[in-house]
Amino acid sequence: MSIIQILASLSPVISVMVFLVLLRMPASRAMPISMVITGLAAAFVWQMDTQILAASIVEGLLSALTPLTIIFGAVFLLNTLKYSGAMDTIRAGFTNISADARVQVIIICWLFGAFIEGSAGFGTPAAIGAPLLVLLGIPPVAAAVVALIADSASVSFGAIGLPVLFGMEQGLLQGGESMATAQIAHHGGDFADYAQFIAMHMITIDLVTGTLIPLVIVSVLTGFFGRNRSFKEGLAIWPFAIFAGFAFTVPAWCINYLAGPEFPSVIGALIGMAIVIPVARKGWLLPSPPWFDFDNKTSDTDDQEGSVSTSNHAAQFSQLTAWTPYLVMAALLVLSRTLPPLKDWLTSFNLNWTGLLGTELKAGFATLYAPGAFFILVCLLSFGLFKMKGSAIKTSVATSLKSMVPTLISLGASVPMVKIFLNSGENHADLVSMPVALADMLASSMGNIWDWIAPVVGIFGAFLSGSATFSNMMFSGLQYSVADNIGANPALVLALQGIGANAGNMMCVMNVVAAATVVGMAGKEADIIRKTMPVALAYAMLAGTIAWVWGGF
Repeated sequence: MSIIQILASLSPVISVMVFLVLLRMPASRAMPISMVITGLAAAFVWQMDTQILAASIVEGLLSALTPLTIIFGAVFLLNTLKYSGAMDTIRAGFTNISADARVQVIIICWLFGAFIEGSAGFGTPAAIGAPLLVLLGIPPVAAAVVALIADSASVSFGAIGLPVLFGMEQGLLQGGESMATAQIAHHGGDFADYAQFIAMHMITIDLVTGTLIPLVIVSVLTGFFGRNRSFKEGLAIWPFAIFAGFAFTVPAWCINYLAGPEFPSVIGALIGMAIVIPVARKGWLLPSPPWFDFDNKTSDTDDQEGSVSTSNHAAQFSQLTAWTPYLVMAALLVLSRTLPPLKDWLTSFNLNWTGLLGTELKAGFATLYAPGAFFILVCLLSFGLFKMKGSAIKTSVATSLKSMVPTLISLGASVPMVKIFLNSGENHADLVSMPVALADMLASSMGNIWDWIAPVVGIFGAFLSGSATFSNMMFSGLQYSVADNIGANPALVLALQGIGANAGNMMCVMNVVAAATVVGMAGKEADIIRKTMPVALAYAMLAGTIAWVWGGF
């Protein structure tokens, strides 16, 4: 590729980094500018077909409906619980488990978040976990950052194994990888068996990388947001944090080994909570008081702002009643993904648009199957459960709708930008699509250090597409080809692709926008990415190092 073509293919990455991260524009301004720049690069450098270009924008706008409903539903549920007073009860319950904010973060983001990731995926864990942390007294930006970082190792098995079972299958088989087909045949001719083999490599690496995540999130919490800005305060609970890490990764490894990649996150998280919560309640593996908390807020006012606030009302409900909306939500997510009759009935209401603007592009909106519908249903049930007054319901709805305006603009620009990027293969310059061109360039120039480049490619895909599943779809075929060319273990390289996609979840625009919105910090996306990006890269580099050592045996 020429220099101009390289810059054009990098236009979405460069523009997002410049406007969102470096200039620290709010996403509601940075993403529309980035979309225009990407569209111009696709039109004039890539010579993308104008009809495909226009259809890609329409496809993106329609595709944005699903994440928008999830975000609105999460905000709506949060405000419903807040204005009903149920959140006071939930906060008191967590305080009874442990008054230490570090422990609360591990339980909510690492374990409960892993359960939600395994059930629903698609950014839902941060949308649920981050506002819970805020209502426990943790600063909004801190809550968003640690919730995003925690949603990492569990992503491999998110949404009932979708990133591996669907994403990698589509990436390999649609790419016509004959060697991959041979590998699948070697594993019984069923891709599910090969997916389990790949996932074993992923979760084995995460026995190190994933197990460290709880220690990382508490260190980030205390080092960047604590009143003393001390990483030492986070590292002080390393025995408990490492124990919590293994409490998830070891059961997840066993479940994948025995049953495949559908349920390691769901069952691993349940086992982890059953083990970790009693230990936390007893104070085992924890240093002596005083506990770490945010009673004395940090001096950084940006960290303290946000529309999500706590109240000081006495708890009105039992713990079971207050948690009922989340329990119903979790049950709906699991049942809708595991009961074929229910799944078929819910997906029968999906909206599908085909032949957009006379092209072969299509888009879909899962009206009832998407988690957003479950959020709204649970909110409606909560009105009666908590006997909410009309004024409280009205405030909850109005506050939720108002908070969505910046998000509507951000996702309304970022998703079309991604679609332009992905569909750029339809052009008059006889070029492959922008992401494939970039990956090919990396493969041809950096094959000798592919253990470290492979996860970066995964990050790149998730950062732009907002989905580990889509990242795997885009790049699994290329990853397999590179592994075949350099004589590497294909399953190990594909595992690195998946782990990189997991890491990309921490910093992808869609997840960051969602997390910022639900904690009332829309416009602070740059502050969040600045904290999550180094962790994502470190996570990927450590995985690459483990693979390099592993490949040497």
